[in-house]
Amino acid sequence: MGGKERAVTIEGLNALVESGGIDEYIRVCEARQVKALSKIADDITSRPGVRLALLAGASSAGKTTTAKRLCTQLRVDDREAMLLSTDDYFVGNSRNPRDENGEFDYECVECVDMPRLAADLNALMRGEAVHMRRFDFVAHEGFDEETTTSLPAGGIVVLEGIHALNPILTEHVADDCKYRLFIEPKTQLTVFANTRLQPADGRLLRRLVRDNQFRKMSPIDTFNIWPKVLAGERKWIDPFRPFADAEFDSGLEYELSVLKNYVGGLLEMVKIKMPDEMRARSLATMLSAILPADPSKVPGDSILRETIGGSLLDY
Repeated sequence: MGGKERAVTIEGLNALVESGGIDEYIRVCEARQVKALSKIADDITSRPGVRLALLAGASSAGKTTTAKRLCTQLRVDDREAMLLSTDDYFVGNSRNPRDENGEFDYECVECVDMPRLAADLNALMRGEAVHMRRFDFVAHEGFDEETTTSLPAGGIVVLEGIHALNPILTEHVADDCKYRLFIEPKTQLTVFANTRLQPADGRLLRRLVRDNQFRKMSPIDTFNIWPKVLAGERKWIDPFRPFADAEFDSGLEYELSVLKNYVGGLLEMVKIKMPDEMRARSLATMLSAILPADPSKVPGDSILRETIGGSLLDY
């Protein structure tokens, strides 16, 4: 499953901004995603045995927002849904593996407390009350909520994270109760005649903004860690993509006109500090040709809000 890939040109996007048609175009793009998620929710609920929806995608693909919106669509189908994130099950720095250079390896599956996650998932699907796990990203350690949470009878757990499709993560959960979903921003802008922005570059732009907005990370640091992020994706995510029951296109045809308001200056900083970084120069050149759109027109539950802020959803 999954929608057909679409593309819009820089000229077409700019024409929409200039004419004022961008507002309606934003609404149409967002409606397409809602429709696609609705179809996926229908597919999940058509399979009576499914109790666990596994949602994986690479960095800045929009996993968290997609998972939250999928929960809503499942409720439309009269199935209660609960969202869990593998991030909340990180083992923390005291137990986190290190790479060959002695640095913390935050990309490997061993970062996740798999026995604890499996125990909680099975308990929830049995209807038992669980002290939900949470993670403190400042202290880099996990903790349990004081109150307990339970899943209503017949409810579905939606588990999101980069390792969600890795079978080792949920090997202690019955396979016939799982539904696997992979998300990626496949729909990207056509830059030149037959050349589109690559999904990884689209995700990098999102991550630059998100890191700067919410993690106080400089764009230099984001660019420095990006090769390691991509290497981790090739090792820990890509091998399991073929086993997904469905794919969801989290790309928004209009998003670069909105990101232009946030990312232009960040790329300029990278160009100054990292003059040999050709990707930054290429992306900056492309963005210089795009007219900015008003961020206030982005719906409050949009995937893009996960990047630029102002979401109506709780994170």
